[in-house]
Amino acid sequence: MTNQYHATPYDISASGFYFKTYEDYETKAATHKNEYGEPVEEYKIQFIDSDLPWCNGTLFTALGINQATLKQWFSAFEEMDRDDAIKAIYLAEYNGYTDLDEILQKLDDVSLFKGTALEYTEQYIEDTGMLADMPENLQYYFNTEAFARDLVLGGDIAEVTINGTDYVAGG
Repeated sequence: MTNQYHATPYDISASGFYFKTYEDYETKAATHKNEYGEPVEEYKIQFIDSDLPWCNGTLFTALGINQATLKQWFSAFEEMDRDDAIKAIYLAEYNGYTDLDEILQKLDDVSLFKGTALEYTEQYIEDTGMLADMPENLQYYFNTEAFARDLVLGGDIAEVTINGTDYVAGG
């Protein structure tokens, strides 16, 4: 995987630089000087491009990666698989987690279903056999849409859209 990043100095008398690895960043930042020959110390870190179409910086942005968290990004998040990345985005954007270590610890607590709350509920009813004990003529009266809505309103599941794809998350 090849992601490209940019370190934009807060010092307006310095130009930024591109990098692809943490080591590349460290090397360039250590020797980076402004137009007066003074060292540049603070940068805004930007995600520029990725060869993974699903990534496109959404995880980077959701986690609020900055100069202080860049090393952890490269060690724990940059090569994260798609499912864990979506879980991390869910935890950061929809549950308000900001501590990267806490997000990593909570990944296994989140379950994802690709689809809407109604699709999730229909699958849940089928998988659990929830209506199996109910007489067939009464099963037609069961309101799956209302049950799905109640699951969302009760906080049992959350409907989220990440990169244009609907997910149901629980946990």
